[in-house]
Amino acid sequence: MNTITINRPIVWKAIVTDKLKAEMHQELERAKVRLDMEIQQLEFQAKRILPDLERQNLRRAMAVRQELDDEKQKRIVSLERLSDQIRDLQELTNGEEIARGTLEGMAQVAIGDDITKILYAEIVTKDDLVVELREGRQAL
Repeated sequence: MNTITINRPIVWKAIVTDKLKAEMHQELERAKVRLDMEIQQLEFQAKRILPDLERQNLRRAMAVRQELDDEKQKRIVSLERLSDQIRDLQELTNGEEIARGTLEGMAQVAIGDDITKILYAEIVTKDDLVVELREGRQAL
């Protein structure tokens, strides 16, 4: 066997533009709305379930209340994180590159190949269009 096909991670980077900032802001705002709705749902469940449960089994009611409070707190922390991300988004400069995620791709590896060039790949986009494909780590 002279070659083998492998899976490799591909870093997706985007060049910051006003359009990208607007899209990311909209995504973050939608995520905040979803979290707000989840918090309201947890509060509704607590009001609906806990009074009956307290009459039946106080210890179980306290445990359920704690679980609901814990879930609510997790979402509140996530909301705070989203607010921080929105603030960070406003500080991005047009033209800089940011990581958007990781994809997966396949690559051929042959005897004599430089594995460091094969294992690292990037796709760079600008306003949803691919503008560059990179292989191998870029010099720092």
